Amino acid sequence: MILLFENITGKTCPYTISDSRWFPHGTEDFLLKATAKVNVSRRNSETVLLKGSLDGQYSVACDRCKEQVKGNLYSEFEYLVTTRKEQALGLRDVECSEEDVITLYLEESEIDVDEILREQTYLAMPLKTLCSENCKGICTGCGVSLNSEACCCPFDKNSSAFAVLKKLTTS
Repeated sequence: MILLFENITGKTCPYTISDSRWFPHGTEDFLLKATAKVNVSRRNSETVLLKGSLDGQYSVACDRCKEQVKGNLYSEFEYLVTTRKEQALGLRDVECSEEDVITLYLEESEIDVDEILREQTYLAMPLKTLCSENCKGICTGCGVSLNSEACCCPFDKNSSAFAVLKKLTTS
């Protein structure tokens, strides 16, 4: 959803986005079902306040064994969107205010709400998704899930990548 900056008024305009078309669905490994609520209002002639929340569920492959894991997703966000030019601060240390941290500077006079929702989804997702704390993953030799089956690979201590270290001697 694209909002034209000049069409935003001082009155708060609520938007509810109940589908997830804004999120790329390129893989079967990741599914998202979420609802986004966004309130947009003008603060002054060159600044707009965009405040909202994202609430939903996701299904993603476990990072170790590739079994599907379901989880809840929630994020609240607030941005000040402005058409002002960003001031270059040079290479000196500058303390940022809380307002500086949430300010988005537009190159064009339109707000891409879909991009903001994608960003919030990525920020709300866990960095590592596991089906359980004790997930054993997949055997690198035969590809069997070690959570449900025993590995049938012959174990050879000399085939380890660290076996070459036994040949090193101290002089």
